[in-house]
Amino acid sequence: MVTSVTRKLLGTAALLIALLVLLTVADEVFADSRPILKVSTIPLPPIVTIAPDTGHISGLAVESVRQMAQACGADVEFIAPPAWSRALAMAREGTTDALIPTNFSQERTEFFDFHPHALLDLGPALMVRADSAVQDFLGLEQLRGRRIAIQQNILIEPKFDAFIRSDAVDLIIRGNAKSLVAELLTGRVEFIADSKAVLEHYLGETGVLKRVRTLEPPIGSAPQHLAFSKKRSLAFAADTKLFKCLMAAKP
Repeated sequence: MVTSVTRKLLGTAALLIALLVLLTVADEVFADSRPILKVSTIPLPPIVTIAPDTGHISGLAVESVRQMAQACGADVEFIAPPAWSRALAMAREGTTDALIPTNFSQERTEFFDFHPHALLDLGPALMVRADSAVQDFLGLEQLRGRRIAIQQNILIEPKFDAFIRSDAVDLIIRGNAKSLVAELLTGRVEFIADSKAVLEHYLGETGVLKRVRTLEPPIGSAPQHLAFSKKRSLAFAADTKLFKCLMAAKP
């Protein structure tokens, strides 16, 4: 005869079995699920390239981040808004977990945790029109009182950035690389400054490469970093093994 106590014991055993089944299923689901690092970026060939037909994002910096994340057990989703200012804002606001590629600056440490190792180094340069009398980059004093254009929210090189943001030059800010080239070719500015590889990519696309000349030597060195948003997903919180692994990984 089944007593009430027996029924309770059987009911408890059934609940325990069901709970064990659920925990086993959950473990299998979570074992298959990998955290996804969302990274905002913009096209900067050959560092970041977006295929026009498929939208696939690749490039030197992209592959470095992919390899680092995969080695630590995470996947990566790259998101490319139309402008650098938007890519920067997305990471600052926590819409994405990280940003590439970006120069290190003390001001940006308020919003980002920078990876200790640079992904690569861009050689920023000055460009002038092909018919300009200026032949070489002779130093910052050469630029005093001249009209220079740079992209919005772009850092070039620390000493150069400090100089052009003082009263030493007439500084023009534009939203993207194509706008910089337009300012130069129309004569509204005498110099534009950015990564040589990036500018030459856009110049080549628009068919004006022969009308623009790059000055030597380069402005300086510009290490480009992976920067993690302070508002990133909790999966990448500072005290997690995953984040520590990512910060220890070398590009």
